[in-house]
Amino acid sequence: MKRLLAGLCAAALLAGSAAAVQQPVDEMAAPPEPDAVQETVTVDYTSAADALYALGLFQGKSVGKDGKPVYDLAAPCTRAEAAVMLVRLLGKEEEAKAAGSTPFTDLADWQKPYVGWLYQRGLAAGASYTTFEPDARCTAQMYATFMLRALGYSDQKNDFTYINALRFAAQVGLIDLFSCDTDDFRRDDAVQMSRMALTMTRKGEREDLLASLTAAGAVDADRAAAFRQTAQPDADLQAALAKRKPYTAKVFAALQAGGDSMSLTGTLHTDGERTLLEGMLSAAINGGRAASKQVRIVRNADGVSISDLTGTVYRDDQLARLLRESGVLDLVTAELPAASLRTGASRTGSDFTISLVGGGEATVSLDAAGQPALRTLSMRLHGAAYEITVETEDAGAVGRVNLPDLTGYIKLHAFR
Repeated sequence: MKRLLAGLCAAALLAGSAAAVQQPVDEMAAPPEPDAVQETVTVDYTSAADALYALGLFQGKSVGKDGKPVYDLAAPCTRAEAAVMLVRLLGKEEEAKAAGSTPFTDLADWQKPYVGWLYQRGLAAGASYTTFEPDARCTAQMYATFMLRALGYSDQKNDFTYINALRFAAQVGLIDLFSCDTDDFRRDDAVQMSRMALTMTRKGEREDLLASLTAAGAVDADRAAAFRQTAQPDADLQAALAKRKPYTAKVFAALQAGGDSMSLTGTLHTDGERTLLEGMLSAAINGGRAASKQVRIVRNADGVSISDLTGTVYRDDQLARLLRESGVLDLVTAELPAASLRTGASRTGSDFTISLVGGGEATVSLDAAGQPALRTLSMRLHGAAYEITVETEDAGAVGRVNLPDLTGYIKLHAFR
């Protein structure tokens, strides 16, 4: 999965296909060399860096002439930078300055406090018994492991393993389909994963990480309150969605990702637990001619699946890859955009606006009965453009949605 196509984080690891799962890498081993391809790196999570900076939990690499921080989010994330980011995220930079020694002989003086503090608390390990390899590239798997440990999960007590760190991170909500690029992990992805961690509850505790940092005095209470206001969708909207009756809706979705494109028109039926979308899917891969097929798309507790895609000029795996990596069908069938995409919310009467990463926007309009009548989404992410409209036709008339036999369906995303 590359950023020039879609570069969406848990798409491969949540997919049902074993071939799409990232190959295991031992934490003690150096990360694989990146593919030698020419690509334009996009930065999508500046808003996450701004939010962390405002909380005093992220500083960036330097300060520009204008006095503003230089985040350098497009740059690869090194192991030393990951250590610094994690210590600052936990509000322990001052404490780390008094950290003791480590067995690692390859650390620069400025790196020693951060790595030492993490090492002494079992939050980071070395590349070998005597080296940390501070300048080696930090992978998504490594950073997820750091973050999971910081949230109280232990790979020593079998909460997760290093090999399945990404899958476990998706299960507990640290990452989602849109939150980072597992193949080309950069500082942009690291700040987004850090932002996601702030609203997660540490294992065995009742408060989330941000509340713990605020209580410890590491984060100003007013700044924490401002972060929560922009980080969470409007409480009234969540309440309305929680009370939503079963409904039928007309759906239109369009995706443009490099030379690939897709459109979908159809009818969606949902009872809150099960969703069935029946319609016409048209796609063009790598600039080729468009091919269309009637499809059924299912969303249930297990994930999102689509009916057989044979019968077009494209192979099943070509179409499935586009749908899987873009996550477009998750956006169509979910009531709210994924948590990693949301950066703020506002309300005008019965109309709600949700700000998305990269300047995108989602809207939800309620009808006179307080039921969502129309939702839209317009967004650019990792170089891909999304347009979605879901308009309710009949609310309350749909009973339990009976799903088809999923034998032969292609699993796009698994939720557990």
